[in-house]
Amino acid sequence: MAILSSQTAVVRWLDAKMFRLSSYLLHVPPLAHNYRVILLDEASLQTPEGIQDLRFLLRKLRKSNATEIVWLTDDIPLMDFAENDLQGKKPAVDATKESDTASRWKPTLGERNKLAWMLSKQSVFVTQYRRSPGLQTDIPYTASLHHKQSWKQYVPAFFLPQAKIFRVSDSRLPYRIYPFDNFETAQQALIWYDQDGSYTTPDLSLAVFSHSQKSRKLHWDENGRVILDMQTIPVNISGQVYNYYSSLTGKHISLKPLDLDTAYKKSSSFYSKKIVLLGQDIKLLQTLADSLGSLESNATYHIPPMSWWLTLVVLSVISVYLLWLLPLLSRQGGLFLGAFLILAIVAAQPVLLILNATWWPAVNVLMLMLVGHVSVYIYTSGQAVLDALFQKQNEAWFQLGHYQYEKGDYETAITSLLKCHISEEVLSDLYEIGLSFERKRQYDRALQIYTEINIRQKSYRDVSKRVKSISGLSDTHSEVLSPLQSQQTIVLPEMELPEFGRYKIEKELGRGAMGVVYLGRDPKINRRVAIKTLDYTQFSDNELKTVKSRFFREAEAAGRLSHNNIVTVYDVGEEDGLAFIAMDYVTGTALSSYTQVDNLLPVDEVYRIIQTVALALDYAHSQNIVHRDIKPGNIMYNRDDQQIKITDFGIARITDSVKTRTGSFMGSPSYMAPEQMTGAHVDGRADLYALGASFYQLLCGCLPFEADSLGNLAYKIANEKHKPVRDVRGDLPKSATRIINRALQKNPEKRFATGEEMSNAIIRGMP
Repeated sequence: MAILSSQTAVVRWLDAKMFRLSSYLLHVPPLAHNYRVILLDEASLQTPEGIQDLRFLLRKLRKSNATEIVWLTDDIPLMDFAENDLQGKKPAVDATKESDTASRWKPTLGERNKLAWMLSKQSVFVTQYRRSPGLQTDIPYTASLHHKQSWKQYVPAFFLPQAKIFRVSDSRLPYRIYPFDNFETAQQALIWYDQDGSYTTPDLSLAVFSHSQKSRKLHWDENGRVILDMQTIPVNISGQVYNYYSSLTGKHISLKPLDLDTAYKKSSSFYSKKIVLLGQDIKLLQTLADSLGSLESNATYHIPPMSWWLTLVVLSVISVYLLWLLPLLSRQGGLFLGAFLILAIVAAQPVLLILNATWWPAVNVLMLMLVGHVSVYIYTSGQAVLDALFQKQNEAWFQLGHYQYEKGDYETAITSLLKCHISEEVLSDLYEIGLSFERKRQYDRALQIYTEINIRQKSYRDVSKRVKSISGLSDTHSEVLSPLQSQQTIVLPEMELPEFGRYKIEKELGRGAMGVVYLGRDPKINRRVAIKTLDYTQFSDNELKTVKSRFFREAEAAGRLSHNNIVTVYDVGEEDGLAFIAMDYVTGTALSSYTQVDNLLPVDEVYRIIQTVALALDYAHSQNIVHRDIKPGNIMYNRDDQQIKITDFGIARITDSVKTRTGSFMGSPSYMAPEQMTGAHVDGRADLYALGASFYQLLCGCLPFEADSLGNLAYKIANEKHKPVRDVRGDLPKSATRIINRALQKNPEKRFATGEEMSNAIIRGMP
């Protein structure tokens, strides 16, 4: 559009107005009054008398030594011929074609013919008829038509400035006839082309100026230069210039036209060394005088020949700027940059005009900038509205998906989140959902989520690593691992740690006969917990219902315990073939670490520990909870802060109530009371028996009853007396014997009735 607009009248008009404004900044020294203007009457030139008066004036002007004589006329005198009555004679005028018809005619002796002979003999410049320059004399003009050479011949004329075209006439007299534009135009042509562009001729003003300067050389090289002997006139690629003196700028050479009679009466000195302009139209005379004055003042301005392709380059750069750079800027930034560029282009024009006499027509560039900025503004504004609507829709989908994710409705959340645009928040939620599936051992679903994330953004966090680590598990085509698999692979390297319910597993702490103990974290309150699991697979289908019922019932009862020396149970549940209990995570070590002879605790420290445990058991028994598996391994002790905790409430009772029916023991038979070994009803005194056995082991480094088989062990516990503790370790206080003997009585009625009673006995017997 910008290229097409460069050829429209509106754009040329705007460019002319911009040149006029810029011309006010130009400074051109005033010219001397070098022009004499004689205004002829068209009607008088149609009479012999009027033609005679003009002929007399031309003779006077030639004798007065006028620099140049120029006649602007619409009616160049043509020769009048009469039939030749003289035999053997030919017309005086040379004929281009000899024929019998031509030899019959001769010019008449009328005033018109006399004027024609005078114009040709006195070398008066004549114009208004666009004639062939073939018979022109005294103007050594040459031209190099580069537009017909090499690649330039393929440049479409549409992209080039419009050249002035003259017509070829059949004039035979050697007139100095040069073309001159009889219409006011923004640019003055100094070079004219014929209709075929095969040759050129200088404009009347350039021919007169060259002749007045007595130049022996006038060359047009079509590369932007008209070369005279001592002067070079820069012009545009079509041989045109902007004149300082012209109707375009509103500045003109001052003229004082004379009529024919007045001009004839002037003395010869009035015309000496002056350029005399004759004509019937004062406007054309003014235009010619302005052109000659501009050439004489060196006040012509040109468009560089390279501007035609430089403009295309600039338009291309601006198009790239409008299409790619401008939409990336903010509205304020784009407005500021656009205004700056437009002002820079506008300011560059007068600067180039003043410094280099160069005019770069930038109206089409400015139009592209203005129209482009408006278009981009409208587009970006509309796009902003659409983006806002899409953003609201996207935000709604994200809020819905995020809400569903927080509720744990992962499948619905995935559907909503996948409708959102790619963003850190969306990818983060999808990533967390993938981690949740991974924690729940649903590796196929986790792999699907990670794959979706990879499609949307490569190398997001550690997704690629996770896809690689769980691909093998996904190949099993099992959405959830079997309970046995989960027990064996619940914590895998390079994978997200699993979870039970809301508890996230951090690492495995240990394994037992019934399941695995993990270190976990409650993310809602950021609390570390110990999670014990019970594997259902070790029970038959008939036993499983009873196991689950008693597990949850007794775990609930254990959860009611709240004592400083009893591990608190926070939660209980089941998931994927496992039952779990979340409880206090206790730092320290089990007392089983201090049951070796070479690693026993001090006696007074053992007394304090057993006394504390007895009070804790008394509290549990008051809540109708029997531990059933008291032993050093279920008592945690931290020597740094002296903290003591009883663990494993409820678990031993469950396994005892079921497994004793099959004749197998789960738990610790070495610490069991006789009634517990036989499967009879037990109460809190069985726990005190086990505490007495633990007391014995912590003091001596050995158990009160030891055997090579479970049957022999059961027999000894039920029938034999234990070896006195002081026989094993003689440095123990006597109170140790009394306390242990009573705690290990076969008959529950003879033992300590309560934990408080046992605690008081220990306090009284402390060393």
